[in-house]
Amino acid sequence: MNEAFLRYEKGSEVFDISFRYVDETMNVDRQFNFSRQITESVNNFLKRVDTNVCKIINRKVERKRKKNAALDTSALPNDNVDTGKIMLLKDDIKVDGNVLCKNLLQDSAKLKLVIFEKMFLVKQNAPYIINMLLPSSMLVGFPTYPSKFESLYTDKKQSIFNWYKNDAINNKSNVWTHVGSGFLYEPNVSDIGCNLKISCEPRNESDSGCNMEVESKNVVEAGPGPCPFDIRHQFTKHKLLGRSFRIMSYNILADTYADSDFSKDVLYPYCPQYALDMDYRKQLILKEIIGFNSDIICLQEVDRSVYEHDLLPSLYMLNYDGVFITKNEINEGLATFFNQERFEKLRFEYSVIAKNIDFPRFTTIWSKINNNKTKERFCSRNTTIQVTTLRSKENQSEILIIGNTHLYFKPDADHIRLLQGYYTITYVHEIAKKIQEENPECNVSVLLCGDFNSVPECGIYQLMTKNYVPETCEDWRSNTDEAIENVSLTQDLCMSSACGTPQYTNYTPEFSGCLDYIFYEKDKFEVEQIIPMPSKEELTLHTGLPSVVFPSDHISLCADLKLKE
Repeated sequence: MNEAFLRYEKGSEVFDISFRYVDETMNVDRQFNFSRQITESVNNFLKRVDTNVCKIINRKVERKRKKNAALDTSALPNDNVDTGKIMLLKDDIKVDGNVLCKNLLQDSAKLKLVIFEKMFLVKQNAPYIINMLLPSSMLVGFPTYPSKFESLYTDKKQSIFNWYKNDAINNKSNVWTHVGSGFLYEPNVSDIGCNLKISCEPRNESDSGCNMEVESKNVVEAGPGPCPFDIRHQFTKHKLLGRSFRIMSYNILADTYADSDFSKDVLYPYCPQYALDMDYRKQLILKEIIGFNSDIICLQEVDRSVYEHDLLPSLYMLNYDGVFITKNEINEGLATFFNQERFEKLRFEYSVIAKNIDFPRFTTIWSKINNNKTKERFCSRNTTIQVTTLRSKENQSEILIIGNTHLYFKPDADHIRLLQGYYTITYVHEIAKKIQEENPECNVSVLLCGDFNSVPECGIYQLMTKNYVPETCEDWRSNTDEAIENVSLTQDLCMSSACGTPQYTNYTPEFSGCLDYIFYEKDKFEVEQIIPMPSKEELTLHTGLPSVVFPSDHISLCADLKLKE
């Protein structure tokens, strides 16, 4: 039996209904969607259905009449409601046309819609796809997926996705060849020059909905070939188990910064413009992330749209969950993902540092700063710290506190960064202490990832790894007008850098150096493996980063850690 899909939430003033009407004789295959007021009568609703369906049929009839004058169209009535050709049935009994639609919405079981003797079983709040689109850029060897997927009552993991290709140049018969299944598809060389089509039958645990198909507007193109991260992936072919886990940190270069005239003409003039486009870069970013098989992923400079339409949907299908915050009003921010098979999220919290300077541990230091210019500059920043608390599913007594941040970037702001770094480590530590108090039987351990915009010679690295920054530290005087006097810092966590201090985690013609870190409690973890960094030859092959094979101006960090017994 055909199906019509009714969508209605209690309390709403409208309902939606969709169905696919197929008449092979008249060569009609059309999806119809209606949005109606619940207070209208059944007759009014059916008249609207009648008008829309007959409009399509009449067009077909008129075209056939012109081609074949002998065609008999008398069998098609002009008023189908009156002649009983379009009706609603309840328990196989015709519904009174004067009944209001809202009365039927209270109980839509055993409701059927009849259109020209075709019977449609009405299914209320079945899985339904609102919108699905394919991306404008599809590259051989890189994951392709719906660039937009909006649905109701749908579990994507339960849904059925199939991929097809059609040679846009040579295949004029519109024949589609099945090439893959699943939400993610990786085009191969034979797909070059072909359009792709995806079909989805939306499902949830108990029901299925109307299938939707979408074709790509563009064809599959050749990719850049092997990327430096493909070599690094040789060290991360397998997922970890037990007390070992893999963690990565990566500033992925927000589109809001890459897609500007300044970036294209001044910062990255050596990089082809197509390779700066996020539609291109996000395919490389996602392949790089997936290939590391990490359990915890901390990302910086994540555009909201990239998180919502690319990273979260794709990684969710690979059993990750994620959290995201923007840096105050700016439309990019921080994202942390974790492997749901190995961790459950206990808590998530964040702090916009400049908005919370009354944080108890920080306010003591803040009160010692007498330079108002420094305070004004500090408070004008939208730097944020996000903290995700995870419990190991394999070792229930182990809880991880995952901090993720991106500190201020200006070259003359070492003093600002140092204060931000102090806030960050103490904020994470306070959360860890609170979690420990709530779970005294558990071992609570801290990890802090991010782009700290600070080289190892600066105070932040000393604060994290040596626990102390003296008042004589040069960072306090990185800007003469904003110099900080008589302030020293201490913190109590015994931290170390999981990847050490690579020569480069950021490489551009303007600057190259180590700015990114994965800090861990060295008395709680041991490092089992550091994923090798790209060589300088790889970094300079295309002058600098980003490039056609490096999607960001930063290099991802990745390490395998093991919880000590």
